[in-house]
Amino acid sequence: MAIDERTYTILEFDKVIDEIVERAATSLGRERIKAMRCLPTPEAADEELECVDEALRMLFQFGVPPFGGVSDIRGSLQNAQIGSTLSPHALVAVADLLEATRRIRRYILRHGGESFPRLQNTVQELFEDRTVEEKIRHALDVDGTVLDEASPTLRQLRAERRTVQARVREVLDGFLRSHQKILQDPIVAMRGNSLCLPVRVEYKNQIRGIIRDYSASGATVYIEPQAVVEQNQRAERLAVEEEREIERILHTLSQAVGAISKPLFANVEILALLDSWFAKAEWAKREDALRPRIRLDGVWDLRQARHPLLPRAEAVPLDIRFGESFHMVLITGPNTGGKTVTLKTVGLLTLLAMAGCFLPTGHTSEVAWCQTLCVDIGDEQSIEQSLSTFSSHMRNIVAMLQSATKDSLVLLDELGAGTDPSEGAALAMAILDEFYARGSRVIATTHYPELKAYAFRHPSAVNASVEFDVDTLRPTYRLRVGVPGRSNAITIAARLGLPERVVERARHGLEAENIRMEDVISQMESARRQAEEALAEAEQEKARAKELREAWERRNERLLSEEQRRRDEAAALAKAIVENARREAEAVIQELRQLRAETVKDHELVELRKRLESAVPDAMERPRTDRKTTQESIPVGAVVRVLSVGQKGEVVEVAEGGREIVVQLGLLRMKVNADEVELLERPKAQAQTAGVRRSAVKSVPLQMDVRGETLDEALYRVDKYLDDAVVAHLPRVTVIHGKGTGVLRDGVRRFLGNHQHVKSWAPGGPGEGGDGATVVTLNI
Repeated sequence: MAIDERTYTILEFDKVIDEIVERAATSLGRERIKAMRCLPTPEAADEELECVDEALRMLFQFGVPPFGGVSDIRGSLQNAQIGSTLSPHALVAVADLLEATRRIRRYILRHGGESFPRLQNTVQELFEDRTVEEKIRHALDVDGTVLDEASPTLRQLRAERRTVQARVREVLDGFLRSHQKILQDPIVAMRGNSLCLPVRVEYKNQIRGIIRDYSASGATVYIEPQAVVEQNQRAERLAVEEEREIERILHTLSQAVGAISKPLFANVEILALLDSWFAKAEWAKREDALRPRIRLDGVWDLRQARHPLLPRAEAVPLDIRFGESFHMVLITGPNTGGKTVTLKTVGLLTLLAMAGCFLPTGHTSEVAWCQTLCVDIGDEQSIEQSLSTFSSHMRNIVAMLQSATKDSLVLLDELGAGTDPSEGAALAMAILDEFYARGSRVIATTHYPELKAYAFRHPSAVNASVEFDVDTLRPTYRLRVGVPGRSNAITIAARLGLPERVVERARHGLEAENIRMEDVISQMESARRQAEEALAEAEQEKARAKELREAWERRNERLLSEEQRRRDEAAALAKAIVENARREAEAVIQELRQLRAETVKDHELVELRKRLESAVPDAMERPRTDRKTTQESIPVGAVVRVLSVGQKGEVVEVAEGGREIVVQLGLLRMKVNADEVELLERPKAQAQTAGVRRSAVKSVPLQMDVRGETLDEALYRVDKYLDDAVVAHLPRVTVIHGKGTGVLRDGVRRFLGNHQHVKSWAPGGPGEGGDGATVVTLNI
């Protein structure tokens, strides 16, 4: 890759880097980001973008790792490697970095999972050494003070020194009390390493000792009393020994650091790398930037892209796609219209993507990988080098032509400017042809109408323009690909007040071809504006339709949800009522069973259970009332469902007027309103008996099987079966109950013996099931 520093400077790459540097947490990360340039291969750029993407996702989910305590200790490590003794502060910095390394590693391993494989693999390489860290923490305080616990020898020396100093203080305090009259001040003064008394000069011979100093006025002499000279000397010797012990401790710790300096160097690099990823992620979060895709086919597709150095509220998003159907984009239009900003935006975002940074775009964009990025932007006229604007541009273009290839992006601002227009246009077209022949992708800005025609003729070139509002005389900065721009110079001059005769003279001075070109462009712009207005209107209608549909779907979903909620509530309430009724019924039956000995018979228990269960509504399966059923449509003998209890029965009586009917529910008769029943089946045959109409005899089997059932279940079914048999006028039926333990058999026969419809019963004969069945003769 051949991208020179001049390109980075012109495209203001370093200004963006400065913004990213501000997001770094450590000096190591800041140093790495400041040195950031485009990566050597597209694979390396993709890998960097993936790492930044993981850092951004971790940033959103868990926050920034704890980088506190990370500092640049490389100088200390180098000194430790050659055997030098490190200062206490340098050793504390090493311990801080070891601790920070451990925290960061634990943080990412704890929060990371399969979603953060690169971050996890990176921190797995971090080196930890709790032993060295604890040795330093044991010996040094956070401010670098060597602690007494650093070694037993140091503790002993400091204890002895403090004892000697305390004795010296006691002696001097005694002198202060006993020699107050000869002292200048009642204090103990330090002169050098000696504790002295400030004695008036005229009394200096009254205290034996060593004169250590005189005051500036000569009125005070500082005397170290002979009584403490020896003790002070001993304290000095202890201080020297203490310094030697401290030096030994620091040297030992430095040797321990030197032994692990190589993996610590690696830690420094890894931590700087991690900090740079999270700094890029912080910048991407602030800019609402998205991860770009790197393409290898020379195609750019920037969508809603903006220049990161422009205020977000002022930057107009840029949409441009080139390098596929056309390789050259020629942007025309008036000055101050944003052409140069377009060039810089494309170039800067290309550099950022190749450096592994996210891009400030509204949608995911694509950037082609470039081996070279050639830029000629701005007026580089040089008086010192006697270079005109034209000469300066030509020198840059000559250098570009020497390095341009099919993997190059070429950005040319005001191509061919600074010389005769006709020659400049011809030269510009020749330069474009040469870049096209080399396969380079080119974006160029120009004022020459000849280049507009060139873009129309060339199969791989396209016109583009930066929109300008003639009414307000302001650029809109919107890039329009496919439409050349108008210079608008005469129109702008007229709106600024230039006399009409001058304006007309200028228009007549234009060549006919230029006039036709301007007219064509004007028509194209008008058609484009109409198409955009129609598209905007269609988009509004589409958005309106989408809103209405979404509102309808939300309302429908809300109604369905409310309906289901009410159904669930009703079902739950009904179920609770049913369960409560059944529990009460079971409790009543259980209590009666315990008390029935001689007073309550089995058939009475069955009757009680039927009445209790008939009182329990079947809330879960209750059909809706057919309100169209009239009283006259329910004849005697019809089969109906009583809605209040959810049971089927036969109509045995209809009251006068038809408002009330009597329904036979097993052995229970119930009088209900006619609108509280549902007609299930009309009578097939009718017979008139004493004012009561009965239904035709329904089919009833001659035998029933209750084997395997509990006694209560069997008695309930037998009772209902006997009712049906009597209604069907069956004289004789058989109940099959099996032999088993005899409980079911005896219970059934005991029940039959007390039943009102049973005339007699007898065990089954040889062909009727023997003792496993009971033959019942009914009262018909």
